[in-house]
Order: sequence, then structure tokens, then C-alpha cells
Amino acid sequence: MRKCRELLPLYRAAAAVLLLGLIALVGGCGGSGNAKQIMTAFAGYYNNGTNDIPCYWVGTTRTDLTGVSGHNAYAYSPAVIDSGTVYTAGYYYDGTKEVPCYWAGTARTDLPGDGVDNAFAFAITVSGGTVYTAGYYWDGVKEIPCYWTGTTRTDLAGDGVHSANAYSVAVSGGVVYTAGYYNNGTIDIPCYWTGTTRTDLAGDRVDSASAYSVAVSEGTVYTAGSYYDGEKYIPCYWTGTTRTDLAGDGIHNAYTSAIAISGVSVYTSGYYNNGLIDIPCYWTGIYRTDLAGNGTNNAFAVTLVVTGLTVTAAGFYSDGTKFIPCYWTDTVRTDLAGDGVHSAEVLSAFWWWWD
Repeated sequence: MRKCRELLPLYRAAAAVLLLGLIALVGGCGGSGNAKQIMTAFAGYYNNGTNDIPCYWVGTTRTDLTGVSGHNAYAYSPAVIDSGTVYTAGYYYDGTKEVPCYWAGTARTDLPGDGVDNAFAFAITVSGGTVYTAGYYWDGVKEIPCYWTGTTRTDLAGDGVHSANAYSVAVSGGVVYTAGYYNNGTIDIPCYWTGTTRTDLAGDRVDSASAYSVAVSEGTVYTAGSYYDGEKYIPCYWTGTTRTDLAGDGIHNAYTSAIAISGVSVYTSGYYNNGLIDIPCYWTGIYRTDLAGNGTNNAFAVTLVVTGLTVTAAGFYSDGTKFIPCYWTDTVRTDLAGDGVHSAEVLSAFWWWWD
């Protein structure tokens, strides 16, 4: 049974899935802001009744990826399409530990942690033919955020004592940007790193917050995430270090984990609880557009793509028995398939699970 690792107390006892995609400029855990081909890819996994199988979808066509036979594996992050090749990031269990990796098409490349303990890759982008991934590894004492240039690991700094995570990566002008959080011994502080230089972001400085997505446009760093105000989670995005709050129903929890910049407009996606179920949505600036699941069960939008005037948000919904990955073009939903019987759960570092 997998357990929730992130800041979502309403769902610690329920399996959940976050769907990620990339098309031109895109947010999400691992959103890069790098313009590639105008194609859509979604990364995640499906259960075949025995194991969790990592996969990606281009349109509605699923391609399976490999971990170690007999063990679970997961594909995270937007699937980046570069020169016709789909790149995904994730990790697999080798029978002893979790191993971070990325796939170029279906060819897997393992990434180094400390060689002994668990490590995870959650985000990927490709720039100038080089693959960049981001995540963290356990050093036996704490979690160390990092990014990999190819297979070379660069560690990032929290407070040097407590755990920190990196969830998203972008490359602009040859500079690597990552976003996540670090713990200061009391709360989680949202932040982004320019290279290895950390910039803290504002939550409410009393309760925990995290940044889950990063994008860079014309030299400005944009991040998206959520913070806890002592009563509920508030979705938000930061322009540089200036925070803009977004609205759910004003009473219950709401979250955002993806950001995209198109022209002068900021787009984010996420979901909010209306007191009964979770409603997927995206925001144009601060204006919210609701999306549809099946109307009676929880649904979530966790990434979005903006091309011209068209917004594509991606996520998942519950049909009452299993999770169905999907995407919305404007507000029209298209479902994606696993094996047709079991949950097809796409994943995000915003809400991740382990055995």
C-alpha cells in the first residue's frame, strides 16, 4: 500500500494520481518552458493486476516503459518530446532500493543517488540535446535535492541539516532552474534554485508551503504551488518572489501544481474541494475555469498547456471503482487507458507515494 508523502492530509488514506503533460510551454512538476514540438505527451503508470507499469501516452496511444521485471516502476513529470523522441523521468524498484532514471523513448538511463539508499527523479527537460532531470536522494540521514545533467548529479542546498526536495526543472539561457522546498526544522519553505543558488518564496511563514512547478519567461522565474494558512491549503503562484493567491471555494482546500506562461498571461492548473468532492480547474491569471470529471467523484487537473488561445489541462478522475487519466481541451475531456480493468494512475511529485 502506498502512502502519501506530500502535504495533502485529506488523501493520506486514498490512492491518487496526478497527470502530467507537455506541449510547447507547459507547467507541472518538471515543466520546463522550453518550446518543443507541438505534440502532447502524458506520463504515469498503470496497474496490470500484478505490478505498476510505467508508461507514457502520446495523444491516446500508450507506450510501456521498463523497470526491473517483477517490481513496480513509475514515470513522472511532463513527457518531453524533443526531435520526435519522448523523454520521461521516474524511478523503479530494483529489489533493494528505488533507482532514479529517465527514458529516451523506451531506453532507460539510470541516475546516481548515493548508491545505497532510495533516490527519485520527478522532472525532466531537454535543452540543446542535453537531458536534465530533477529530484532527490536519501543520504542516510536526510533528503538531498538535486538535478542531473545527463547522468552527472548536482546537489542543491536546503538548510544543511533537514530534508529538502526538488520537484521541477527548467533550462533557460543555459541556466538550470529547479523548484521545491526545504525544511528549516519547523516548517517547509518553498523555494527555487538558479543553478545552485537558492531563492526563498513566501508562504505564510507559520505553516508549510512548497513550490511544485517552475517556468522561465524573458528572464523572469515563475513558480506554482500551495501553502497552508492554518486552516486550509491556498493555491498560488510566484512571479519572482511576489506571491499571487488563487481561489477555490474560499472555505476548503485548493491546490495548484502547474504553471505555463503565454504572452503576458500566467496560467495555472489544479483543483479545489467544494465541501463534497474535488473539482479540477485552471486559472487564467486569477480567474478560475472549472472542468468536469464524472460529476459525482473526485477529479483533478494537475498540468496545462497553452497554445494560442487553446488551454489543455490534464489530470484524472475517479469513476467510483478506479482512476481514469484524462485531459481537457478547453473544457472537453478525453480519457486515456490503462489495461481497462485496473487504475491507470499518472503521477506527480506534488502527490507521490511509495510502497
